Amino acid sequence: MSSQLGIFAKRCALAVPMVVTFNDCFASVVTVDHTTMQPISNETVSTSRDRVLLDKFSVRLGRYKRGDVCYMKSPSKPNGWIVKRVIALEGDKVRTGDQGVVSIPQGFCWVEGDEADPSPDSHSLGPLPLGLIHGVVAYAIYPSLRRVPRDFPQDKVLLGYQHPWP
Repeated sequence: MSSQLGIFAKRCALAVPMVVTFNDCFASVVTVDHTTMQPISNETVSTSRDRVLLDKFSVRLGRYKRGDVCYMKSPSKPNGWIVKRVIALEGDKVRTGDQGVVSIPQGFCWVEGDEADPSPDSHSLGPLPLGLIHGVVAYAIYPSLRRVPRDFPQDKVLLGYQHPWP
């Protein structure tokens, strides 16, 4: 009995750091209850909250793309998280309705929700630091499995700095 317990303890001692490292550096699953990204998250108005798979590896490499749906720290709520779409990256210019043309400084991005209802995004907060991005939403996995498309309103963005990746 004690030898089986010892084997189990050794396996746990190996598995736990591997799982934590994978969750921290490569991918993780988070719960999203934001209606601002419908129909990407929460396809229908319901009481269920989506589970999404985050790609953290691309963020670690700094490979942000226009159209990415990102899970990021809320700049207005210290313990909050928001899910927004990246519309423009550093060096781009964005046409806005009320602010005119806004230049995106180095290390920042312009994010918006897909829904029209007001929520904290770049319209109210301005360009946000790329450092707030925790992960890129790759898939919605619950209640139904679906890939998250990379769409963005290209007519709003005047492309500036060209990244080495699309």
